[in-house]
Amino acid sequence: MIATTLVGSFPLEFSEPNIRRALEDQAKLGITYPVLPQLRDFVYIFLEPLVKQGVVSYEKRGYVLRRHLEEAEPIVPPDYIIARDIARELGLRFRVPVTGPFTLASKIALSLERVGDISGSALTDKDLLEKVVSYVSGLASKLDKEVRGDVYCVDEPVLAVIVGARNVMYNLTLEYLQQALESVLSRLGGVHRGVHVCGRLPPLLKKVLLGLHNADFLDHEHSDFPSNRVYYTRDELAKNSKRLAFGVISPVKPSVEDYSSVLQLAREARETYGEMLLFLKPDCGFGGLRGVLNGREYEEIVLEKMRVLVKVALEA
Repeated sequence: MIATTLVGSFPLEFSEPNIRRALEDQAKLGITYPVLPQLRDFVYIFLEPLVKQGVVSYEKRGYVLRRHLEEAEPIVPPDYIIARDIARELGLRFRVPVTGPFTLASKIALSLERVGDISGSALTDKDLLEKVVSYVSGLASKLDKEVRGDVYCVDEPVLAVIVGARNVMYNLTLEYLQQALESVLSRLGGVHRGVHVCGRLPPLLKKVLLGLHNADFLDHEHSDFPSNRVYYTRDELAKNSKRLAFGVISPVKPSVEDYSSVLQLAREARETYGEMLLFLKPDCGFGGLRGVLNGREYEEIVLEKMRVLVKVALEA
């Protein structure tokens, strides 16, 4: 059997009973490393402590910097403390999603006039971006001490946006991207540490991800983005001591995949990557399905997708 895991979010309202429900369901279905459920926005979960401390304010389209970031105390999201206790009670080995510094910085506007505009975000201010990286690194250290996850994954969807075919936006360099990711990953423990980048993967990003010394797996979308299926070669992964978390289930299609088609994709992944294949998983989190069946999407879509995932992992 190939190990299974999930990326993060679920289409459930935020509550302790729903956190328990999501963890119990993953365990009952046989997910190898259940993920601590993100039932709130994955950016808000990590920026809420900064809002409460008055360092940033929450506006309709995003966040605005209000005070010096150095004044902020890193605080582990309460969602994770609740989920940690339930996971330990259930005796689970679990995955902890960590929203990365570049994605968080892309949501912090430098002024009220630029809220929601990535070109007016902390990504464009190198000194401020460095402070965001430092804050997330400190938070990662505290998170590891308090949560003690088995698998950690730094989620950086914005990297597929700011890294192009020939250069990186906002005068950032590949070397800086790697350095910043390393500073966060190095603070995390666990059995496995990785980086999740969704969307179509830009060619330039490969060097950064393969060169991460503090990550042993790379996590991407393959079901909905066929070009990503050949982004790495098996030799490249082996040479750089990386394994792959391979997406075989769509997190956005509001229908349950045919078992045979998922099995075929999983077998293709196993044939291509062999021992470098670490996890089978959904491409990304399921939160985007919220509302597509008027509240029935978790029971009728998500649970069924997870059943297919586990069955395929047993057969592939």
